[in-house]
Amino acid sequence: MSSINLVDILNNTAKVQAEKNSKTTGNSELSQDAFLQLLMAQMKNQDPLNPTDSSQFMSQQAAITQVSELQKLNANISSSNNMMQASALIGKMVNLTDPNDSTNIISGVVGAALFDSSGTGIMVNGKIYPMDNVLSIENASTESDS
Repeated sequence: MSSINLVDILNNTAKVQAEKNSKTTGNSELSQDAFLQLLMAQMKNQDPLNPTDSSQFMSQQAAITQVSELQKLNANISSSNNMMQASALIGKMVNLTDPNDSTNIISGVVGAALFDSSGTGIMVNGKIYPMDNVLSIENASTESDS
């Protein structure tokens, strides 16, 4: 048996996840526990005359951990970016589509930026609207100057 590489681990992991997902629905991420179980199975079934170098196992675990942490970091940065964009709209005049009637355009000054499990939103005319509904942005003072 030749040495085990990261591609083999990921392919085996995909098989395990596919079997798991066929039984239950849930998170498709490879958890540390699942990775360690897979690692132990590979260690038990390796060729005793040609064992895999333990440093390879450690580097594979480090790579899996790094990918997992980068995914978490990316999600956090994306959330922070959305919140900064929403907060930059406070005091600005916006035009947005009504989520209940896409033909209706709502105009008003953004009074607050909000972030919760459903995403980032802005408060216009006392109601909360998703950031995705914003069509245009202008300084609130330009309307009073006209």
